[in-house]
Amino acid sequence: MVGRYGWIILVMFLIGMIKTPSAQAFVIERPVKGQTVVAGEPYDVWVRLVPGEVCDSVGPGLSFNAKTGRYEGTDKVDPGDLRGVSEEIPILVLGEGAFCRDAKVKITVILPPTTKITGIDARFSLNDKQLTTASIARRPNGELIALGGFSDREVSISATYSDGVKRKITDNPDFTYKSLNEKVAIVFPPGQGKSYGSIVDNFALVRATGPGQTDVIVQYGEFTDRVTLKVRECPYIEGKMEDGCPR
Repeated sequence: MVGRYGWIILVMFLIGMIKTPSAQAFVIERPVKGQTVVAGEPYDVWVRLVPGEVCDSVGPGLSFNAKTGRYEGTDKVDPGDLRGVSEEIPILVLGEGAFCRDAKVKITVILPPTTKITGIDARFSLNDKQLTTASIARRPNGELIALGGFSDREVSISATYSDGVKRKITDNPDFTYKSLNEKVAIVFPPGQGKSYGSIVDNFALVRATGPGQTDVIVQYGEFTDRVTLKVRECPYIEGKMEDGCPR
């Protein structure tokens, strides 16, 4: 008879005899990681099984090619799915079968060169909330402070494209910015302004410089838009100036 501990050893031996599923039963040969594809244009999807592994199917829409020994097919990204001019997206290949595992690779998708801007829309925002006012105060030594961290607010720009989709393009280096009254506010293009001591590369910053009102002009080629900013100066109260003018 097999004792209590004998049964435990036997069960552990049998578990060890069972094949453990591999972490990935196939590899994606195409597209390769970081590959750039144009939205709307087909790209190859090639999947090869790890030697010794079996998948009931690999998809979606891939067929096994006996000559190459891999699953093959094509796919494409709808330009309407892009909310920017360029996006990094994951390509997921699904495996069906007891020991088959999914695989994923990231590629970069860009808009077709024929997709052109037909108009732009600029606004001031903070965490995607539109803002058109700012508050400032002066310390006793004359130092100007922007209340509520105004210099962290971005000039958010959206562009309407010829395919009818509106996309956010705040980091486009071809945009130009101009404040019509720098005594009220100045604009730092992407890569030139600092927020909390660090250079901001992905959007333009606006900093209030004095009370009043000014327009900030945003231009891209033949397209122009403007945003109006109102700045009010508050009395300075030590220790109570973080969230705006005191009530």
